[in-house]
Amino acid sequence: MAASVKVMELGFIQKAEPWRLRSAQFPSKVGGRPALLGEVGVPLPEALQCGVCSQPLAFLLQVYAPCTGSFHRTLFIFCCRDPKCHQVSENRCFKEVQTVQVPDHGFLFPEYELVTEPEETDYLHEDSMGMETQTSDEISSCIESSMDDLNLNEEDLDVVAKQETKEDKVFIRFKKLISREPEQVLRYCRGGEPLWLSLQHIPVDEDIPYCPCGGKRMFEFQVMPQLLNHLKVDSFEQSIDWGILAVYTCSTNCNAEKCYKEEFLWKQDVPGVTM
Repeated sequence: MAASVKVMELGFIQKAEPWRLRSAQFPSKVGGRPALLGEVGVPLPEALQCGVCSQPLAFLLQVYAPCTGSFHRTLFIFCCRDPKCHQVSENRCFKEVQTVQVPDHGFLFPEYELVTEPEETDYLHEDSMGMETQTSDEISSCIESSMDDLNLNEEDLDVVAKQETKEDKVFIRFKKLISREPEQVLRYCRGGEPLWLSLQHIPVDEDIPYCPCGGKRMFEFQVMPQLLNHLKVDSFEQSIDWGILAVYTCSTNCNAEKCYKEEFLWKQDVPGVTM
């Protein structure tokens, strides 16, 4: 039997007629108010509070993603509106849930429709390590540009060069993969792999908690940093920020008959950015 092929769907935002964003259309959307799927299963207020400051979270986006065991299924992400809670490696200012009803806390991001299309992959040539192949000139250029202000001996230079090569390859691959569709704000592939922008703060298996049902959680989709360009958050004294938001959900979809269940979100920050 041939192995199944996983297709990466890319998400883009666009303005839409208001009727397209209503619950009856089962939309994927960003900002505004959640498009609810029903009137049951309202989570308690404390279930949608920031894990850092305990203030109500704001609705960020929802993705309509039916799968085996669920006729209708929507994933919601909420985030804290206080930039002070968005510290490096701090995940608790976000929450990912599968639900059909959420309370309205009044804080609204600009509203858009989220549309998807398959990613084109035929323009990339990868080596056996899964990284975009670089020439030695490209690697040298990256290293030299990052060391203009350093004063290191030759032994230190060798160590830094090897470290920079690995980190640069990950970031170059990230840039290559998104360069063809630079406006993408979401990458969806249930059971696939995230596209990390750095070697820093990548979760290992132990970092992804098992579902309370005992099932292993698997990657489902990630939110890209390009979404920040549409949220108009720069009016704050500080701005909320992220590099990658990777969402992991129960591989058995154990909540198929439940109305509300929290899943797991991992935030990877942009390297070198501190709050």
